[in-house]
Amino acid sequence: MRAKAKVRRKGILVPEELLKEMVSTCARMEQILATLETLEDKRALKAILRSKEEIAKGEYIECSINNLREVLK
Repeated sequence: MRAKAKVRRKGILVPEELLKEMVSTCARMEQILATLETLEDKRALKAILRSKEEIAKGEYIECSINNLREVLK
């Protein structure tokens, strides 16, 4: 049996496991919506395809976050 939220005078008590499940579900929905938005964006899809082609050709520079500014100059 699943734990249920309890309504109190000062608010609602939500069991920890139920809260974790709710947060996880919300995060998953946000990921799905972001994916759908990207799939709708033709410019973004072209940029992704172009990037994949550049990577396949070896047209990229590896760097760490510490030397990113130097690389971008």
